[in-house]
Amino acid sequence: MVTRLDHLVILVRDLEEAVEDYGGLGFRVTPGGEHADGLTRNALVPFRDGAYLELVSFIDPEDGRDNVWGWREFLPHEGLVDYCAASDGLREDVERLRGLGFEVDGPHDGGRRLPGGEEIRWRSASIGQNGRVLPFLIEDVTPRERRVPGGRAADHPNGATGIPRLEISAPDTHKASATLAALTGAPPSPLKLGTCELILTQRGGEPVAGPTTVTLSTDASESVGELNRGSARGVRFALSPEAEG
Repeated sequence: MVTRLDHLVILVRDLEEAVEDYGGLGFRVTPGGEHADGLTRNALVPFRDGAYLELVSFIDPEDGRDNVWGWREFLPHEGLVDYCAASDGLREDVERLRGLGFEVDGPHDGGRRLPGGEEIRWRSASIGQNGRVLPFLIEDVTPRERRVPGGRAADHPNGATGIPRLEISAPDTHKASATLAALTGAPPSPLKLGTCELILTQRGGEPVAGPTTVTLSTDASESVGELNRGSARGVRFALSPEAEG
């Protein structure tokens, strides 16, 4: 079953510069390592709600090879290019989605070598579509806490605690809503991926249909507001007061 928002993918040209800029925005950034395909490496911004931001760059910008998710096609542009949903039974989800008429590529084995040398493993699957309205899926093979750090790594100076809302640009919001509801197995209103509400919009000027704007919850009232898009590599971030539960 598709259970939750796993992470957002932010493609950058220079990982070190992006890490510095995100640190300047008040995030604690954790080195991620190099992916098993040898094409990309990343750094993570994990949150207390379990979701995270992935800052990812291609190791060799001159290498024409692309990864399994097709992110090289977005270069030289930077920004929010994709998002991922967690599955607790990927093979079953793939068969279910194919039975509903989705074109699904995978599952594929994947992994990453952490800076300390430890290797983590997962499986992923991508759904055939125009744009990135639908997330790709991931299921951990090694324990998720090895892939996504918690504790102090999820404590940020700007107080960010999670991703309660994600806006997604789609040419046909009604069709996208029905498709996402079928993917998640959840009601279309309100449309949610775990605890993250998905808001479908027809925002003009977006180069590719897909995720556009991220609302982050924060427990620091002084941090409420929009973050600098230049430092965020073009991503629209809004910090909103954390809802009281």
